[in-house]
Amino acid sequence: MVAEEDISRLLLLLYEGATTPARFQAFLNELAQVVNAKGAVVREHTFRVDTTLQLQTWTFSETIGYPAEALSAYRQYFWKKDMYLQRCLERFRGADCGVSQLLISESEMKSTEVYAGYLQPFDIGPMIWVKLAERTGCHASISMVRSNAAPYFDESELKLLTTLAPHLRQALRLSRSLHDLQSANAMLSHGLDEMEVAICMVRQDRTVLRLTRGADRLLAAKDGICQKDGRLKVASDREQRSLDAVSAGACQTGAGHGIEQAVRVRSQAAGKATICSWTAQAGGALLIARKPPLRPLQVVVSPFCPGSLLNEPQATALIQFSDPYSVPRSRAAILRELYALTPAEARLADLLLQGLDVSQVAEQMRTTIATTRVQLKRVQAKTETHRQSELMRLMLSLPGR
Repeated sequence: MVAEEDISRLLLLLYEGATTPARFQAFLNELAQVVNAKGAVVREHTFRVDTTLQLQTWTFSETIGYPAEALSAYRQYFWKKDMYLQRCLERFRGADCGVSQLLISESEMKSTEVYAGYLQPFDIGPMIWVKLAERTGCHASISMVRSNAAPYFDESELKLLTTLAPHLRQALRLSRSLHDLQSANAMLSHGLDEMEVAICMVRQDRTVLRLTRGADRLLAAKDGICQKDGRLKVASDREQRSLDAVSAGACQTGAGHGIEQAVRVRSQAAGKATICSWTAQAGGALLIARKPPLRPLQVVVSPFCPGSLLNEPQATALIQFSDPYSVPRSRAAILRELYALTPAEARLADLLLQGLDVSQVAEQMRTTIATTRVQLKRVQAKTETHRQSELMRLMLSLPGR
C-alpha cells in the first residue's frame, strides 16, 4: 500500500507539472519508481469504427523510460498494430483502467507481430493504464510498462492509479488552459495583469491573491459574483457554499494536505471489477447564475502549485471563469503580438488559416502572387516555421477565433 506522504508528493509534482513541463517528467519518474515500472507514456489516439476498429492517428504528450529506437519504431509502424489499445477500445470501452493480462493472454500476445518486432526487442512486458479522456473517435490515456520478466501489475497499482486519475485529468486540463494563457499573453512579455483570460489565484485561506485583468473586469461587474473583503462573494447562498467547498478542497490539495481530508473515488477496471480508493480533492466545476438573459458563468477550480509560468508561492488554487458571451481574440492578432508581424502579414496568415490558397490570398489582399509569396516567407521567418503547414499548426495552437 502506498503511503499517504508518497501520494501527497506525487500530487504536488503533478500540479507543478501543469505549469512546468520538467516537473511533469519528475512526476512520471516518481510514479514509475513507486509502481516499479520501467517506462510511462501519456498519449492520445484517434480511431474510427466501421465494421472493425481502425486506429487513425497518435500523439505522445510525455514519455519516460522508452529508448529513442522504441519510440521511433512505434511512431513509424507499430502504433497501427497496438493490440493493447485495440482490445481496450473493442472490448473494454467503458473501463476507466486496466492491466494488460486482461486484454490479451501472454500466449496470444507472443504470437503477434507486435511482440516479435517491438515488445521483445525493447524488453517491454506487462502494462497498466488509466483513461484520461475519451470523446467521439478519440482516446487519451497514461500507461506504464515493466520489463518482460517482471510480474504483472495488480490491484494495488490499479488503486494507486484510481487515486491519481481525477488529478491527472484536472492537471492536464489546467495545463491546456495555462498554455492558452501563455500564448495569448504574447509570451508573458506584458505580465499576467494584461491577460484577457479570466483567472483568479487564491491562498490556502481562500483569500484572493491575484487576478488577471479579465477576472478583474468580470468581478467588477458584480453580476452573480464579485470580490468582497478579499474573498469571492457569490449572490446565491447555495452557489456560495458550492464554491467554498470546491475551493477549500483544491487549496488543501495545492498546499500538500489534501489526503488529510480524503474523498472516496471509484473506477471501473477492465473485466468489470470496481476499484475503490481514497484521494485528495481535485477541485471541480460549477455554474454561477447571472441576471437574465445572460447565461451562467462557467467556473473551474483546480489545485495549484507554482511553476515557471505562474510563480506565485502563496497560491494553492486557481479559479478560471468562462463567459459564454465573451468574444475570443483573433488568432491573427495574437500571432501579430507574439512575432511582431505587420498588419498585412497578420492578415495573410489569417486568410491562409481560413483555407485560401496563395493565389486567393493575393486576390483578397489585392497584391500579386509574387508579393504574397514574399510576405509568406517573411511570416515564416518571423515565426520560425519552414512550411505553410507548420504555420497553420502554430496558429491552431493559439487561443482565439
